[in-house]
Amino acid sequence: MEDRKPQERRETISEKSKKQAQFWLEYGQQLSDSIRYTEALAAIERAVSLDEMNVEALYAKGTCLAMLARYDEALETFEHTLLLDEKYVPALDGKAWALGILGRQKEALAAVEME
Repeated sequence: MEDRKPQERRETISEKSKKQAQFWLEYGQQLSDSIRYTEALAAIERAVSLDEMNVEALYAKGTCLAMLARYDEALETFEHTLLLDEKYVPALDGKAWALGILGRQKEALAAVEME
């Protein structure tokens, strides 16, 4: 299954798994909104495990990691998200934010420059 394209893998995820992933994502977002980032991260990681192609869940994971000051991990997560959807604006923004915090301003600016 590793040699399949992202879209092909996405089509193999059952509707039940997608619904469960959406539930965990929404729950994680509620926890994040309540500034409960550790718990939010656990819920969002559950969502990602159910639907690894869900860019919204991956972005939320990166955001939680950043809010927990785990900037290198957040950056990796945003970059992984962009491998799945290179034009997903929230992940571009998150990547630039993480790069900026890590002191990599030139890379941060390049991450958000539009062609």
